[in-house]
Order: sequence, then structure tokens, then C-alpha cells
Amino acid sequence: MRARPTLSLLSALLIIACGLNAQDVVRCPDQNLPLVERWRWASRDGARLVGGKEFWIGYCIKRLMNENSYLNSGDLYSGSVDARRSIYDIISGDTTRHTAENGTWGRGSIVKVLKEVAILFRISGSLGDDGSLKKLNVSNMELHVDLRSKPLLWLGRADDDESVGLLKDLFDRQSSTELKKDLLTAVGIHQSSKEAFPFLVSVLKSEQADNIRSQAAFWLGQQNRSESLQVLMVVAQDDRSSKVKEQAVFAISQLSSDESTEALISLARNAKDTKVRAKAVFWLGQKASLKAVATLESIIADDEQTDVQRQALYALAQIHTSDGVDRLIKIARTHPNPRIRKQAIQCLGQSEDPRALDALIAIVRN
Repeated sequence: MRARPTLSLLSALLIIACGLNAQDVVRCPDQNLPLVERWRWASRDGARLVGGKEFWIGYCIKRLMNENSYLNSGDLYSGSVDARRSIYDIISGDTTRHTAENGTWGRGSIVKVLKEVAILFRISGSLGDDGSLKKLNVSNMELHVDLRSKPLLWLGRADDDESVGLLKDLFDRQSSTELKKDLLTAVGIHQSSKEAFPFLVSVLKSEQADNIRSQAAFWLGQQNRSESLQVLMVVAQDDRSSKVKEQAVFAISQLSSDESTEALISLARNAKDTKVRAKAVFWLGQKASLKAVATLESIIADDEQTDVQRQALYALAQIHTSDGVDRLIKIARTHPNPRIRKQAIQCLGQSEDPRALDALIAIVRN
């Protein structure tokens, strides 16, 4: 390994030569070093040479994603790429559009590709080893990120394990709730790290603030591991916080296994917390499976809580199957609870199906 004094001197010369003007990018001289060593290079030399000003430290990992989907500050969406200057463009100095073409998996309309995702840290100028973390952004390299004309010290690529190790260390040092949530997002996007899942579980079970633990629950669902379901089911039923319980229900709904649908059905029928049952009912509707439809109809007919019945009816109305309108018509005509009949009638009023109009006419005339 190259001696650290040599690396520090070389990096200092590079930074001074570039002048660290607005939007300058300085690459770590040795991107084969462990990530923690590259981080030390950036935080020490960057903090010293920007003279107390703010700067960015960044690196990228690889993530398997749908071909037309993107991450930006933790939000996943689909669509066209922003035409503004991308992270690729900033780092390369090129204005040509870049796309990650690292190989594809899958058939038909859904194609998976390995994409590069940047993790970007805005650091205040401090003489400490790590400066002061002000902001964290997560974004696909094809996308535009506003660096606010601050210099970027680029560390190159990192594997998942060393990235999560760095993020865990930064998490433990923060007092800001928002920064902790951002760091959990950065941990959660890693797909192959051995440390991401146990770390998220440890945060979820910790004494951290409820909104931090809710973030951990969300990203456990995005990890899409069979072990996540067991943890999330316990949290959904027994956690001390209603907010965390409800987030755990959502996280369960994001798991792709049949077991997750069964878990939602179990929560919808048996959870002691009415809000948890209502949330489970709603996400069952989004699952839109045949088992879910049968459960929703059973809840509408038999549950003792009107609010849970109403949520079930709303979820059922979102399932666009050929016999969905017939179900709503039956509920509107025969349900013993007038509030549920009223809501079914309102759902029929929003339908474009001719049968819904005929049913409404018949109800008005009777």
C-alpha cells in the first residue's frame, strides 16, 4: 500500500493545481485504496484546502434496477432522464449523455440493469478528520444533482460492504434526526451487503426516535428478504409506536413473496390495533390478489369496526376486475351499515361502467 504522507502530498498538489473553484472535481489519486482510506483523504485534505468552506465527497455503488427506474435522494421513480447536467457529466467534464450498460436480466417488458448510484455528502470545512456532515444525497449517476457550486472530491467506486461500513460509522456519529434518516436511506439501497439487513434491524429495535425507526422499517421492506417478514410482523403487532407499526405494515406490502400477502391477511383479520388492521386492509387492496379480494369482502361484511370496513371498501374499489362493479352494487344495495352503503354508492358514482349508472338510477328511484 502506498504510504499515506505521499498520498496526502499528491492530493494536496492536485487540489491546489485545480484551485477548487466552483463545481471543480478532484479525484482521489488512488481509487484502489479501501473506501475508509479514501474518505480520510477527502475529509482531511478537502476540509483543510477549501479554507473553511463547504464541499462534497462522493462515491458510487452498483444496484440492480428496472431499466427505466431511477433513485433520487431515496425516491424511486420511472420516466425519462432529466436533460440537465448529470453526475456523470460533472465528473467526466463531458456533456454527452451517459447510461449504465452493465448487462441485463429478465425477459419481456421488465428488464433489469446494473446502474451506478452515487452517494454524495455535503461537508462543512472543518479541521477534524470528518468535518461536519450537512447533507446526504442518493442519486443515479444519469441524473442531475444540484451541488450548489461546491467542489466535489470524488472517491470512485465502492463495494457494498465497505460502503455500508462507512455509513454505519457516520450514522453513529450524528445527532441530527434528518441526517440519520438520510444515512438509513443510503444503507437501504445496498442489495448485496451482509451488514445492511442486521444494521436496519438493530436500528428498528433500538431506542432511536420513532421517525428514525420508521425509516429503518421502510428500508427493511425494500431489502425484500424473507427474514424481513418475521421482523416486520413482530413490529406491526407489538411495537410501542403506532407510526412504526403502520410503516411496518407498508414495508410488508412491499415484499414480493406470497408469504407477505398471507401476513397482510393475518394482520387485517387479527391485529389488535384498529389502525394496523385498516392499513393492512388498504395494502391488501393494492396487492389485488384473489385471496386479498376474498378477505376484503369478508371484512366489509363482518368486521365490527366501521372505519376498518370503510377502508376495506375503498381498497376493494381500487381493484379493477370485471366483477368489481357487481361487488360494489351488492354492497350498496344490501349492506346493513348505512355508512358503508353510502360509501359504496359514492364509489359507483366514480365508475364509468354502465352497470354502475344503472344501479345508481335504480337506487335513486326506489
